[in-house]
Amino acid sequence: MPGHVGRALAMPLLAVCIVGGFCRAEDEAPRHVLRGVLDFRLIAADASVSWLEGGLGKPRYGGDGEQRSTKLRIPQASILLQTRIADVQSVRLHVNLDLEPHHEQQRGRVNVIEAFWGYRPVLSPYVRLKVRAGVFFPPVSLENSGPAWTTPYSITTSAANSWIGEEVRTIGVECGVVFSRLTDQFSVVGALFGANDPAGSLLAWRGWSSHDRQSGMWERLPLAPIPSITPSGLFPLQSPYVEPFREVDGRPGYYAAGSWIHGSRIEINGIYWRNRGDRVSVKDGQYAWKTRFVNAGAKLELPGSMTLLAQHMEGRSEMGPGSLVDIAFYSDYALVSAARGRHRISMRYERFGVSDRDLNISTDDNRERGSSWTAAYILRTGSRHRLATELLWTRSDRPVRPSLGVPAAEAELIFQTAFRLMF
Repeated sequence: MPGHVGRALAMPLLAVCIVGGFCRAEDEAPRHVLRGVLDFRLIAADASVSWLEGGLGKPRYGGDGEQRSTKLRIPQASILLQTRIADVQSVRLHVNLDLEPHHEQQRGRVNVIEAFWGYRPVLSPYVRLKVRAGVFFPPVSLENSGPAWTTPYSITTSAANSWIGEEVRTIGVECGVVFSRLTDQFSVVGALFGANDPAGSLLAWRGWSSHDRQSGMWERLPLAPIPSITPSGLFPLQSPYVEPFREVDGRPGYYAAGSWIHGSRIEINGIYWRNRGDRVSVKDGQYAWKTRFVNAGAKLELPGSMTLLAQHMEGRSEMGPGSLVDIAFYSDYALVSAARGRHRISMRYERFGVSDRDLNISTDDNRERGSSWTAAYILRTGSRHRLATELLWTRSDRPVRPSLGVPAAEAELIFQTAFRLMF
């Protein structure tokens, strides 16, 4: 697409990754690892229309607005390639193949999720440099620790990490230092990135969601036709979709993050993220949002193969002259998971919300409050496959829903059974 600066940024970085895979000493051959994830799923969902189908439903799947639905889908087909160069360099590529029916606004059957070059030279027995350049997720989630940014605890991820998968990606360079001493490891990193100016659009105009989907680099995510983004609304220039990885204002963003790992028992991380969006910039139907957030997470491994996870995110996003849109958002969850042999059971509770701080609530009401419970059971049926079942119940109140003919308060229930192959 002409003028698509996000694509212009991503392609050279991807080229660097590919070329980097062949830059090595003559006597050192790289080691290539090709892996994949293929997910087959049976879904039983309530009648609410999913946000991916142009509604305001919270789960990934829903009905037609009147009747419940049962679906068979292949929601994830991922290809993962890692090329290791000596002991200090690597190149990683994560591509998703979209095998699902498309909403009319979505595009692209093949999408790059991550593509980056990594460099980790040893500076001393206790200090290692850490560099990444390309396209990758910022160090936010402790939940998405499985292959292809999946979670080993359930099918869907928490609302906060679902949003990271939707609208947040580092398209730039990250550099940091890792300190190791006995059983402790400390790391600090900083990054500069671009092409992430629309981040915040979904939180304002759709709200939070819970799912396991990752947005591709050149994907369009549909928006429900709420009054404020119609041709006669407050933001007539907004397209009926979000392109989250676009450069709109030419200003780089940044983040600073740190973590502490104690043996195999404790992991704590934190990040401050800011895209430095110019609130008055708009280009090709996409506004720049001034979005920033802080996030903290903790993971604790207890005796008896029990895991505790917790995460808190809060932030603010503004858009338009005089901050026509000004929202504050938050999400937090707690998860407990127990593994016994081939079996794993997990429970997660979370709450989320968006408060509207501007003076345009009558024409652009972005308020939201909600909570959810998730129960999941996973059976490891083999070394390379698993069977998972999950029940996700979400209750949310979003005052703009009646403009689409649905109640402001909704309770949504979705049951999923997934058979996942990892090869």
